[in-house]
Amino acid sequence: MATDFHAHYVPPPVVAFLRARRVAPCIETLPDGSERLVMPVGILGFGRAYTDIDARLASMDEIGVRRQVLSLPGLFGIDSLPLDESGSPTRAFNEDVAAVCRRHPDRFLGLAALPLADMDVAIAELRQARTELGLIGAILPNNAFTSLAEAGKMRPLFAVAEEMGAHFFIHPGRRPDEALRSLACDGASREPDPDNALLRRALEVQAEVSEAMITLLFTDFLDRYPNVSIHVANLGGTLPAVIERMDHTVRTRAPGTTLPSERVRRVTVDCASLGPHTLELAVAIYGAERIVFGTDCPIFRVDWTLAAVRQARLAEADRAAILSGNAERLLDRFRVPQGSPPQAASSC
Repeated sequence: MATDFHAHYVPPPVVAFLRARRVAPCIETLPDGSERLVMPVGILGFGRAYTDIDARLASMDEIGVRRQVLSLPGLFGIDSLPLDESGSPTRAFNEDVAAVCRRHPDRFLGLAALPLADMDVAIAELRQARTELGLIGAILPNNAFTSLAEAGKMRPLFAVAEEMGAHFFIHPGRRPDEALRSLACDGASREPDPDNALLRRALEVQAEVSEAMITLLFTDFLDRYPNVSIHVANLGGTLPAVIERMDHTVRTRAPGTTLPSERVRRVTVDCASLGPHTLELAVAIYGAERIVFGTDCPIFRVDWTLAAVRQARLAEADRAAILSGNAERLLDRFRVPQGSPPQAASSC
């Protein structure tokens, strides 16, 4: 049975919020009655797979997933809206996902959504999520870590997480100060872009994840926060494919400097939305002990990632660690008797 560290959920109050909006992020109804989610960048079909917990549990039982860590998808753009727009839906998500976790404590854990436009409010929301709602931490946009200067703006949040012990999921998403496209929710036909915008965006997302990895791995940003655990989505982006080139670049232009490949096993990543060959490469670069199972469910199908892990040419002990062992060890620090204060994490 697998433990899925990268799974998403959209509760009814957030669905209502998105249906009421007329610009992205919003949910629009098409002439055939189906719905789609219009994001600041991109469009997804939308349905009960995002919202129906009973159906989710049945699917998990059928396919072999023991537990999911639920979060609000960062690319939806809700947490990066201005505070007067993001405050209500992020709070609604946190309260609803906490209730789901209380009803099914052996099946779900939750990560808070934070209204990132106001750091003081985001900190207060994180405190409530950890100390009152029982969530293990929060999801944060990788674009908040695309440079050390940008990451520095997150230090107040990390300081509070260090105090309490919390987990941060670094996931594709934008900062509040980034310009967003204001696509209208009008049900209009959107023809495919002949320049392959969909494929270019897939590459762009992975590149943005990789930029965050540079900050998290190769600067001292995380050094102050030993009680904060983190993991990064999508195998850390394209980093496994280019780490050897980074080594060559350092050898050529900064001889005597520590090679990037010697520091790459400092952060945990999940294997969501990628296949067996990429997973094999990631195990070679990061080590199997730094990879947790993740699916990006329901945006991508759970069985695709399960098949990738099972088809990858891995030692059986490594396969078992990726499917559940690594995640369960990470989660052990957050398992406390009901009514007890949250424990601090011990490492990232």
